Amino acid sequence: MMDQKKIQELISRSQQEDAVAFSLLVSTFQPLVFRLAFRLLCDEDEAKDMVQETFVKVWLALGKYNGECRFSTWLYKITCNTCYDRLRSLHHSPLDNEADYSVSANISSDDNVELAVVNKQLRELILRYTDELSPRQRLIFTLRDIEELDVPEVQIITGLSAGIIKTTLYLARKNIRNKMNQIDAGL
Repeated sequence: MMDQKKIQELISRSQQEDAVAFSLLVSTFQPLVFRLAFRLLCDEDEAKDMVQETFVKVWLALGKYNGECRFSTWLYKITCNTCYDRLRSLHHSPLDNEADYSVSANISSDDNVELAVVNKQLRELILRYTDELSPRQRLIFTLRDIEELDVPEVQIITGLSAGIIKTTLYLARKNIRNKMNQIDAGL
C-alpha cells in the first residue's frame, strides 16, 4: 500500500479530474473494496459489480472528500452503503435488521473469537459462519475483527453509536461461537 502523502497527492490530482491519478487510486484500493464487498454480499459476481459501482460513486463524489477522515475510511463507507443498497434491492434485510437482537444459545463468555482467528482453519470456518450472520452483524464483525478497524473508524463508516457497535459485535461473536460449539459437539 502506498503512503498517505502519495495517496493524498493522487486524491488531489483526481479531484482535478486527472483520470490517470484516479486509475492509480482504483488499482491501489480495488482489493480492499472487493474484499469488503465480497464479505458483505457473499457473491463474487455481485462483489465485482459493487466494486465498479463504488468507484463510479467515488469519482462522482471526490470533490466532497475533504480529508476529515482517512481516504480508506471514506471508501469503506461508500462501499458499505453501495453493498447495502444492493442487498435491499435483492430483498435482503436492511442494516437495521431486528434479528440482530435475537437471543443466541448460551455459550461460555470465556471463549475468545480473536484467539480462534489466529488459526487458519478456524479463520476459514469463521469466515464461512460470517456469511450466516445478519447484515449488520456481518458488517460490524467484518470491519472490527477481520479488517481490524477501531471502533471510532467503524462509527464513521456505519454511522452507528459505539454502544450499538459493541453490542452487535458481541452478538456476532456469540453467534459464531455457537456455530463453532455445534461443530465441537458433533465430533
